[in-house]
Amino acid sequence: MARFFLFLLMLLSVNAQAVEYLLVTADSVRVRAEPSTEGRSILMLNKGHLVIKDGEKGDWTKIYFLGHEDASGRTEGWMSSQFLSPEKVVQDSLVSKELRLLDKGVSLSCERVIGDEYIQGCDLHLQYAVAMSQNLQKVKVNCSAELVAKTQEGKLIPVPVNQTLEHVALTPNEVLSMHILMKADLTYQLTEVTVEGHRCGLITTR
Repeated sequence: MARFFLFLLMLLSVNAQAVEYLLVTADSVRVRAEPSTEGRSILMLNKGHLVIKDGEKGDWTKIYFLGHEDASGRTEGWMSSQFLSPEKVVQDSLVSKELRLLDKGVSLSCERVIGDEYIQGCDLHLQYAVAMSQNLQKVKVNCSAELVAKTQEGKLIPVPVNQTLEHVALTPNEVLSMHILMKADLTYQLTEVTVEGHRCGLITTR
């Protein structure tokens, strides 16, 4: 179980459309505003994080993120293509063909400061099951989610979260779960946090 803090990240929403998901394949990869090492740094993403492809230029890939911030509903960034790989390619190379991850739902519960309206923390609960032909499989699961936090002034702050856990699946279709705990900075005066989307996938098996 890990804790994540709500940061003001420059990630915006996208309109519903067919998208190509990519996985970050190295630790702490920088997202830049321009396709160059001289481009302004937007944020860092960790290995296993899902992003959405929106084009290429030389050795750089244009990506965007889920969330909400302004009327356009979209902000773009660039990552070095060497640190990205199509989601399906990564999964197929690491995971046995006989295993599949089944989504069993997601829920979000938040606590407020006693006597106040502001949120002080949230618990994102993700449930899934491993469809397999035999028992006692050690699996590693990565989950990414896109949350949106609303401030008292009505500003919408996108908050992407990502976590990887290792499980031992004792029986086929056994329901497993992951909790991602988030502590809110009260200076932001958050009044609401919602889940915009989530994805979980098998990373490795033994």
